[in-house]
Amino acid sequence: MRVDLHGLPLLDAKLKAQISVAEAWSNALPKIELIHGHNLGTAIKDYIQQSSGLSSDIKHIYPEVSDLKLQDKGLGSTIVKFKQS
Repeated sequence: MRVDLHGLPLLDAKLKAQISVAEAWSNALPKIELIHGHNLGTAIKDYIQQSSGLSSDIKHIYPEVSDLKLQDKGLGSTIVKFKQS
């Protein structure tokens, strides 16, 4: 599953990322790719990749979702995998 977030305002990107991760989890997908772009700033990328960002929000909003493993794919995207419990 790929979700394009680049070009969105940060608040919209956060919401879309959170919902997309929860949907991927509920559909038993092993991973999701969040496309945040790489040329026009790093606010969305920083939110996705910082420990106080997406992972923290997912723990608070969707506690049933397993911990996230993040991998910078380069060229403007991050792979989010679900850790096995």
